[in-house]
Amino acid sequence: MASLIAKKKANKLYYYVVESARVDGKPRIVHQTYLGTAEKVAALVRDRTAPVPLEATAVDVGLPGVLWLAAQRTGVFELLQALWPAPRSGPSPAHYLLLAAIHRICQPGPKTEVAGWYDRTILRSLWDLPPERFSSQEFWDCFDRIQEEELEQAQLRLLGVWKEKQMVSRRLLAYDTTNFYTYVASTNTRNQLAQRGHNKQGRHNLRQVGLSYVMDGDNGLSLCHHVYPGNRADAEELPEALSRIGALLDRHQIARDSVTLVLDKGSAALANTLALEKAGVGWISALPWNQAPAELRDRSVEQLPACGSSQPGVRAAAEKLFVHGKEYLCVLKYSACFASEQLNSTTAALTRVTQKLRRLATELSTPQARFTEPGIRNKIQRWLLDPFVREVLHYGLEQRDNRWQLTFEVDNKALQQLWSHRLGRTVLLTNRMDWTAEQVVSGYSGQQQIERVFRGLKDGDWLGWGPMYHWTDSKIRVHAFYCMLGISLLHSVHRQSQSAWPHLTVEQLLEQLAPMQQFTLLYPPLGDKGPHRIATVLSKQTLVQQALAHSLGLDQLCSTQRR
Repeated sequence: MASLIAKKKANKLYYYVVESARVDGKPRIVHQTYLGTAEKVAALVRDRTAPVPLEATAVDVGLPGVLWLAAQRTGVFELLQALWPAPRSGPSPAHYLLLAAIHRICQPGPKTEVAGWYDRTILRSLWDLPPERFSSQEFWDCFDRIQEEELEQAQLRLLGVWKEKQMVSRRLLAYDTTNFYTYVASTNTRNQLAQRGHNKQGRHNLRQVGLSYVMDGDNGLSLCHHVYPGNRADAEELPEALSRIGALLDRHQIARDSVTLVLDKGSAALANTLALEKAGVGWISALPWNQAPAELRDRSVEQLPACGSSQPGVRAAAEKLFVHGKEYLCVLKYSACFASEQLNSTTAALTRVTQKLRRLATELSTPQARFTEPGIRNKIQRWLLDPFVREVLHYGLEQRDNRWQLTFEVDNKALQQLWSHRLGRTVLLTNRMDWTAEQVVSGYSGQQQIERVFRGLKDGDWLGWGPMYHWTDSKIRVHAFYCMLGISLLHSVHRQSQSAWPHLTVEQLLEQLAPMQQFTLLYPPLGDKGPHRIATVLSKQTLVQQALAHSLGLDQLCSTQRR
């Protein structure tokens, strides 16, 4: 028979469930199960008799929670409230701008979906604002009241706030331009920013807007951006961007020669080199291959010293040479990873073009073929737009017996030359004459970070920029502002997460934070009368999620909500 007994150990009682039986005619304990102290026994009884919850609701806490904490920690929300004071009741423009930025990161979509999404996040209880106040019409009414000068002022003052919090480095500024296609109608004459041009996503049939962007190459914060007409070339935008960067640095008393601006080869031009010198900033720019000094381009890979362990697979050599009429430091960089990526893309493009040429040659040999020489050559030239493919693939076209004969071949010697003297190579130009080749290569890596931002914007992996239906210039500028604000918040969270889980990428960070939810369980009252009881629990977390929740302050935020 089973019974409950207590044993005293060190002046404390511990309880056991024991089973007794007669052994050799005497009562003995044959089996015992340890229960613990009286408190533990009471907890076991309470758990066995716990009521079943009446209902459960879930809200997203991971991404919305850490982004809201980042907005508070970095001073973003406080500054937005100072620039756009709150009305007597309801949300302020700061709420609309910040909610638009967070929504673009968590669940990109039109403004008609924001209210429903907001109601399913922790922001609903944190802000205590009804979802009905975040309808699409409320957003547009708010954004219509925001002037372009106010957005410019916000950019200037954000840098001041981040400088005070020591969140901005003076070493490296990355600059680049891109464009985004829109769905602005061709008949819309109110919009001057959306213009047709060469779209980098291949949507040449749509109107597009250009974006010049400056970010802190170390911390990833958006320091300065400018939306410009989509038919303006990248090189034409740099002088205006330099004036904005110079004004930004002077406003916050940051010495121009203390920063280094990193540019892609799309902005490389003689006029822009002169503008960089006039601006008084340090700079690193990639040179187009045909503008690079020949004595530097022809060096073999074996002649390039290997960089340190921080840049595996990279070789670089520096030499002072005359470029654009003045002596600069030129650096030839070779990356084994970049070379393999270029070889893979070139091989894939070569395969596609040769298959198209073979099909075209078959069509030309049929009796009913009706082709003209200009039409054939124009079609082939469109296929040979890739300069690497055009360099190694040669074709011949001649007419025999009133039929066109197409031949083609791959130049193996040219392919070998391409691999040994071109793929994986980048020529860099800088006015930092006292830097080593490795320092220049390390500085230029900041430009790769801004390219990852653009890919994250266009692919929607980080923050969904599009699709853009905005029909006025002012709404496009506001859209750009909160998108860049979202990038700053995301980079701030990513940088903070490295202390908890080093080498975690932005994509992996989003994957870990997105599924984290908080469940609210509604229980019946204890007696016949009284209020229903409420309990909150977090969803099951992985080891990475537990570390991130503790490091980013999500645990404390959720515990505050429980109280």
